[in-house]
Amino acid sequence: MKQMLRLFLLLGLLLSHQVDAKPLKPFVGASRLAIEKAYQGQPLILAFWSLDCNYCLDELTTLGELVKQHPKVHLVLVNTDGLSTSQEVVNALKKIRLPVAYDAWQFSEPDEERLRYSVDKAWYGELPRTYYYDRSHQVKAISGSPDLLWLKSWASQF
Repeated sequence: MKQMLRLFLLLGLLLSHQVDAKPLKPFVGASRLAIEKAYQGQPLILAFWSLDCNYCLDELTTLGELVKQHPKVHLVLVNTDGLSTSQEVVNALKKIRLPVAYDAWQFSEPDEERLRYSVDKAWYGELPRTYYYDRSHQVKAISGSPDLLWLKSWASQF
């Protein structure tokens, strides 16, 4: 009986670890359109970030708390560092312990400039870069951290 209990505890621990780890989806040229289609008619925050960005992890934490307070808003995170940093990205996301469900993507093409251009012709790589979609998918792009009053006002629609 004790062995069975230990087995279940071990299995539970392993499964909880797997649930905690978000697999990174490969972000390619058509990914933004695929994300927009998947969340069509729903409010969405699409946040681009990097491990090298001093403000990005704080920004992700703020967005996670916002989405927790407004659960109709979906959160999609896209790391721009490239595939060689996948494990570091997963570890960073685990460390900040976002309080909400989110989709996690990572740049997966060697030409990052072309990939950024496919996301937004007006984006030159500054981070964090976040796109706020309302239900009709009118989008507002913001580089850097948004004004907190604006952010709360935007989310209060949902």
